[in-house]
Amino acid sequence: MDGVEVCRAIRTRTAEPYVYIILLTAKGHQEEINEGLEAGADDYITKPFDLQELKARLRVGKRNSRTP
Repeated sequence: MDGVEVCRAIRTRTAEPYVYIILLTAKGHQEEINEGLEAGADDYITKPFDLQELKARLRVGKRNSRTP
């Protein structure tokens, strides 16, 4: 399975809790990014990646996943 297929498989589940998905890939073409997001990814980052950027995106995911 590739990342897009994994996203689709996770999103077809109805189980809780919500799984925040960041695709990390060497593919950076806009069509591929759109496909990943449409498959259910919450965010997308390309290789090589900046560690500080990845940490920031993970913090955003954690912040967004809080329940009121």
